[in-house]
Amino acid sequence: MSSPLHYVAITATDGELIGYLWADATVVDLVHRSASSSRAYDAGTRWWRRADDARKRGLAPLGVLTLLSRESDVGPVTGARDLAAIEELARVVTPEDDRRLLDQLDRDNAGAWHELAEAFGALTDEDRDITWGGGQKQANGVYHVAFPLYSRPLKRAVAALSGVGAVTPEHRWVDSPMPQPSPDGRLSAADAVRAATTIVRGERFSDGTIAAAVQDGLLDAVVAALRAWYAQQAHPHHDERPLLMCRFCGGSPAADVSFRAHRGLVVLMGFKKADGPMCMTCGLAVYRAYTTHTLCVGWWSPLSLFVFAPLALVRNVLAVRRVKRLPAPGPGTLGPRYDPGVPVHRRPRAYVALVPALWLLLMVVTGLSGGV
Repeated sequence: MSSPLHYVAITATDGELIGYLWADATVVDLVHRSASSSRAYDAGTRWWRRADDARKRGLAPLGVLTLLSRESDVGPVTGARDLAAIEELARVVTPEDDRRLLDQLDRDNAGAWHELAEAFGALTDEDRDITWGGGQKQANGVYHVAFPLYSRPLKRAVAALSGVGAVTPEHRWVDSPMPQPSPDGRLSAADAVRAATTIVRGERFSDGTIAAAVQDGLLDAVVAALRAWYAQQAHPHHDERPLLMCRFCGGSPAADVSFRAHRGLVVLMGFKKADGPMCMTCGLAVYRAYTTHTLCVGWWSPLSLFVFAPLALVRNVLAVRRVKRLPAPGPGTLGPRYDPGVPVHRRPRAYVALVPALWLLLMVVTGLSGGV
């Protein structure tokens, strides 16, 4: 602008920075902070009305700023290079902004956080491969608007974000850009709340917002950041330990665990072990594969039946508990991530274990019957 520009910073009674009232030779206006709370936004609107009323009463724009600057919640009149400089100030995000959003997360609702982990852990490649309906020309010549067809598991996973408080009116998503992960695919917890709110609420206004977040990995980054934050609340000194990377995909976080598989033959036995840091996804894949293998072929010798196979299964159950407590991993750096596939109880090979179990039961019943 050619005329001099001035502004005053306005704060709420609780100290939150609302925005900046600015004026040139003819105009008085307000630039809201995009990261401010809903309460601050409403308060800013009231300040703008006061400034506008003073201007309508004949006070010069700079005089309006000077008048308001005498109040305790208004800063001094300051010169600005141009309006872009003031808008740049309004885009600054403060630690208080982040804390306000993190306060919206329900850290005490363990069930909601468990649901978030379960819902996202259950997503398959088919759930993530989103198709579209509509888009065709109808008989009357009108085109049906295309819309995404989300699977029930994906809808469940998205709903879980609201369950933990990550979708909140405290983030004014319409006035804010979509947060983007860092080059290594990470988001801060506060940005995860911003992104979750924008994704879920944006879908109501623009079909496909969720689909885009699934396809570009943003939704996974959101969940990883939220689960890491929740884990940090339970273990405040977690960040003091070195961050492990999965030995298979290079993603993190990871847990140092061991999974075992056993094969028992009549006179020979085989042992297999996979250990080292594993992320939640790869660790779950190894657990399911090794446990299914043991349940299928781990029983065909006396020592296998009574010692080695049960021991391998118990150790795997203990190890997978540590893996399941991890948040979803960030992008891998070593290669493709293992596919966990279906749970063990949905794999037919696992039910081979019923053969020795039934045989053992038959022997016990026969023995008891013979002793009567």
